[in-house]
Amino acid sequence: MIALRAAAARLTLTLGAALLVGCGSLALDVPVPPLPVAGLQPNVGFVAADPGAPQPTEADLRWWTRFDDPQLADSVERALDGDPAIAISRERIVQAQAFLGSARAQRAPQVSAGAAVFVERGFGSPDRSVAPLLELGLDWDLDLWGGKHQAERSAAALLLRSEDLLQARRLASAGLAARASIELREAQRDAQLLGAALAVQSQLLEVAQVRVDVGLAPQLDAERALADQAATQADAASAAVRIRQARAALLVLAGEPVSTLPPLTVAAADPQAAAVRLPSLQGALPVARPLDLVRLRPDLRAAEQALLATAADVGVARAALYPSLRLPGTLLLATGAGLLDQVTSAIALVLDANLYDGGARQADVDAVRSRLREATLIYRQTLLQALQQIDAALVASAGTQRRIAALQRAVEASQAALAQAITLYEAGLSGQLDVLDARRLALEQQRDLARAEADAARHAVALFEATGLIERPPRPPPENAAGEVARSG
Repeated sequence: MIALRAAAARLTLTLGAALLVGCGSLALDVPVPPLPVAGLQPNVGFVAADPGAPQPTEADLRWWTRFDDPQLADSVERALDGDPAIAISRERIVQAQAFLGSARAQRAPQVSAGAAVFVERGFGSPDRSVAPLLELGLDWDLDLWGGKHQAERSAAALLLRSEDLLQARRLASAGLAARASIELREAQRDAQLLGAALAVQSQLLEVAQVRVDVGLAPQLDAERALADQAATQADAASAAVRIRQARAALLVLAGEPVSTLPPLTVAAADPQAAAVRLPSLQGALPVARPLDLVRLRPDLRAAEQALLATAADVGVARAALYPSLRLPGTLLLATGAGLLDQVTSAIALVLDANLYDGGARQADVDAVRSRLREATLIYRQTLLQALQQIDAALVASAGTQRRIAALQRAVEASQAALAQAITLYEAGLSGQLDVLDARRLALEQQRDLARAEADAARHAVALFEATGLIERPPRPPPENAAGEVARSG
């Protein structure tokens, strides 16, 4: 009897293996929609690009070191090391790896084991029998239509998407830290200019008061100088707020508390202090071609992986429409009197078909197909935004350079006009309004020049972000942080 069961089991296994080999021809292939980037030509550049502009190099992957400001580079490095958002993205990669492992395990045979002990004792009899029982179970979904294979493909694509989203988060954190550092330098420069202006205004106020006291000028001149000084003090207070906010932003990006910052203060101008320099990019800006952009931008790669994952989900939903084929089996081992006296095995092929579900599974297919179309549109939208961002950064950078050159000439002229106006006023050859107008114009030109230089640095950062330039971090060790925490506990 046992031999017949074994032969039947071998026959069933043979049939299952034959069906399993033939499953590949039944798998449902889901075509991926053509990517919108397919129409881009390799040698097509941007309209705003300089034909002689260099292509990105390895050095551009650490673009923050190309600025002549060590504080900016240090701020970006601290953000990349301590930003909680980057740590969150890393944990999502760990989760995606676990989901992929689970999807792969679903394709393998599922083996279970159980044990029991039966104790029998007759009524009124002191004798009893003990019968241990061991059971081994097998359940193998033969994946007739490739649904589990498509689920594994989806999980693999989502893992790659998580890695690309980590890169996108790192790029965003680097950009935020660089801009906060530029804002800090700009606010410090503004505070320095306003402090120097206040020193000049104090001198003008003293001169105006002397002229009023000796009867050479009306009290109106002193009131005008005092009002002009108060307006500059208000701007200085605003600059101090911007300095404090920029420092707080840098601390948060580095994962540090803002409580370590000192209280808000408006520092007096130090005539001996060196002029605060705005960060400036060393060398030319790199310009990527459209196809280079596809390979570099992490958000575009993430959108592509999301599209591939959704296409695989369509295959999962379609496979659920058709019958499933499973290979369940059991093996029972029973002993008596310390010897193996009974072996029972059973194995079968089970065809499971859903005859009527009210259209629920077809609705699932329709929903996933709509998600696939949505993912295609998101990919196209991301691509168009990437092209627009690069074009905008290039145009703004070129315009800012011309603006800086013009403002430098304006600053030189306004400074000369201010010096001449002060000399004429002190000699009594001009009115106070001429001095106030000249001083106000000189200060505005200096502040505009500082803003233009800060804008040039910001546009450079924006171009690096738009091209997706950032180095890839080293791959984490095989054992993740969660496993280390579990072992330490």
